[in-house]
Amino acid sequence: MLTELVKRLEEKRAALEDELAGIRLNEPDRDTKELEQRLASINEQTIKGYKELWRTFTPPNPFPCPFCFAFRKKVSPLKPQKLVGDMEPFTCPDCREEFDIPVELF
Repeated sequence: MLTELVKRLEEKRAALEDELAGIRLNEPDRDTKELEQRLASINEQTIKGYKELWRTFTPPNPFPCPFCFAFRKKVSPLKPQKLVGDMEPFTCPDCREEFDIPVELF
């Protein structure tokens, strides 16, 4: 499960890089400070810190949201949703992000 959540952080970093590059190319006068801050929030140190935090959580305690940890420096427990096939969906009550984790990873 940890690998899937870290992967989502890395995917978010790539998406932010692409979005920022597109804005700089197509809208050079647009303020990108918030995007730059979000992008800077997802770095190796943040990922390492998230991994360390995640390891402190044990079932049945809900696992922390990686985006709240990276962007808000907040520990927000993910809430499990109803099982959908072979995926276990989780939702963050604070940032509303959804995470689908393969059941075999539990």
